[in-house]
Amino acid sequence: MGKPTDVEWHDLLVRFPVATPELAAARELRRRTDSKFVMPPASAAALLSSLTGEYALLGTGNGPLASYRTLYFDTPELDCFHAQRRGCRVRHKVRVRHYVDRRVTSLEVKTRVSELETVKVWRERAYDESELSADDQAFVSGRTGILRPMVPQVWTGFRRVTLLGIEATERVTVDLDLGVERGGRRRSLAGIAVVEVKQWPLDRGTAVMSALRAAGARSGWMSKYCAAVAFTRPQVRCHPLLPALRALERAAA
Repeated sequence: MGKPTDVEWHDLLVRFPVATPELAAARELRRRTDSKFVMPPASAAALLSSLTGEYALLGTGNGPLASYRTLYFDTPELDCFHAQRRGCRVRHKVRVRHYVDRRVTSLEVKTRVSELETVKVWRERAYDESELSADDQAFVSGRTGILRPMVPQVWTGFRRVTLLGIEATERVTVDLDLGVERGGRRRSLAGIAVVEVKQWPLDRGTAVMSALRAAGARSGWMSKYCAAVAFTRPQVRCHPLLPALRALERAAA
């Protein structure tokens, strides 16, 4: 099966009920565990087709596929990147994310507290404003403990499907048409879909986790930020991420 068209995605996603504002609020999951799976877009579509009775679609106001643009920040020495590269137990991601369809922008800090827990905090800002003010820098420092200024590093863009568990405390996202950019250097990863299951607590028995297991999918490493740095800044040391990055390149080809 080839890559699904937008029409095929639409025909699949209209089978899901639209999530109510109450369900969206209940599934915000600022504290969560993340499980990530990389697969062909057609496999992601097949996965979702088995979930229509268990999940509701988070609408965008402009169709079922939401567009995201994200600018990642780090110290000039790439402290956040290298903490992830080294597998540090506590590590952070700092980004300004533009939710294009809703015309919302937020400054977000994600902290990986342990292998089973991630905490996300954010503050909204003027739409399409990407610069960090002194107040923003203080917000980031207060949550990461990193006192050096954060500077822009790399852009990512993708489209996302978001499903919310009707009974399970769970968000399922499918990211499509991923691309990364820094300066004039670009890389497309449109040949993959990134499926992420966000839960609290971890529950391997939910409908999506059972469907992933039945499909033979295995969770693994996938950091958009680290991949973006690696693919746009070849001079940056990436060991021991190289095997995962090469596998990602092969899957996206």
